[in-house]
Amino acid sequence: MSSIVPGPQKKIGEEIDAARSGAKPLDPSALNASAPRQEQLTGLEDWPESLRTTIEAEHARVAALDSNRRRTADKAVPELVHCLDTLLDEIADRLQSDKPRLFGKSTPAAEPSAEVAELLGIPADELDQPSGRGEHRTALRTIKQLRGQLKELETTPDHSRLTRLATFIIRLAVVTEAAPGYAATLAPLALSRFTQGVPDFQWETPFPEKLKFWHQTHTTLTTH
Repeated sequence: MSSIVPGPQKKIGEEIDAARSGAKPLDPSALNASAPRQEQLTGLEDWPESLRTTIEAEHARVAALDSNRRRTADKAVPELVHCLDTLLDEIADRLQSDKPRLFGKSTPAAEPSAEVAELLGIPADELDQPSGRGEHRTALRTIKQLRGQLKELETTPDHSRLTRLATFIIRLAVVTEAAPGYAATLAPLALSRFTQGVPDFQWETPFPEKLKFWHQTHTTLTTH
């Protein structure tokens, strides 16, 4: 006797039916057997929407690159650029005004913290250097420059540059959202180091490790 094994078409039908019933989200790879399965991101449910959607957009781009789907990665760039631009808006708002935004109510600037600075890749000895009066204006100009770079990358994708930008902006946004009191003192330093091309310890880190670090950073800062 021969046994009948359900074919891929039946499997696709089951996936679609489950999605329609709300049992589980539809996995795009279910519609294409040759496409890698999309890993589900967890632990972001309670994060601000701007951060969550940015991380999801970056994950989609990186997953496409890792599976040699360059066209798919290129198509993911506009959404990622839009999300990163939103994060830059929120960081700029925190720096220049006391108006409550997505990050919540403003918090008085805190003294530089070596522990928090380390999360941004800033050495403790740089915290002792006197800051100039125009550091916030310089930081806002830098944010404007980063927006310009993102616009260029949207039309002409350079995935290596985009990885560096996304890594930096997401991590700065995580710290700004979780510990807003440090934005005024540490964000200008972090922005200055980035524009100077100081090597970042996360640039070459695989996405899962970055995500784990962002989770740990957010948890550490919000529980202290």
